[in-house]
Amino acid sequence: MSPVVITLVSDGSRCLLVRQASFPKGMYTALSGFCDMGESLEETVRREVAEEVGLEVESLWYSASQHWPFPNSSLMIGCHATVCPQKSKISINRQELEAANWFSLEEVEQALGRAPNPSQEEEDDLSFWVPPKQAIAHRLIQEWVKKQAVIPA
Repeated sequence: MSPVVITLVSDGSRCLLVRQASFPKGMYTALSGFCDMGESLEETVRREVAEEVGLEVESLWYSASQHWPFPNSSLMIGCHATVCPQKSKISINRQELEAANWFSLEEVEQALGRAPNPSQEEEDDLSFWVPPKQAIAHRLIQEWVKKQAVIPA
C-alpha cells in the first residue's frame, strides 16, 4: 500500500484547487502526491505544495484517511494546509498540473452543488466541479466551507 497525501490549501479566505490534464473536463480537486521513502506526512505536504504550486506551507493538520484502490492500492491521507495570504502567488509545475487556481467560498459552494459534468465542450473556471461525495477530496472541501462559515468577516 502506498501512502498519498491529499491536501486542501487555503490562504484564509480562498482555497486552492488543481487539475491534471488526465482529469475529466471541468474537475478541480485538492493537491496530492505520494510520500517518499523515509518522509513524514508533514514533510510530504510541504514538499508537494512547494513542488506543484510553489507555495510555502505555514501550518497543516490531519483530517481523515481513505483507501483508494486505483491505480494501485493507496492510502489517501487527507490534510489541510495554510499559506500566508501575502505569499499566495501560484507557480504551477506544468509537468504535474494543468491548472491551479484560488477559489472563493462562493465559488466553492457553487461547485459543491454542481453535478459532475465531464462532457462539457468548453471548460471555464466558473463552472468547475469537484470530486463526488465518496472521495476524500470532497470531504476536505466541505470541511473548508464549514470552517469559513464560522470565521467572522
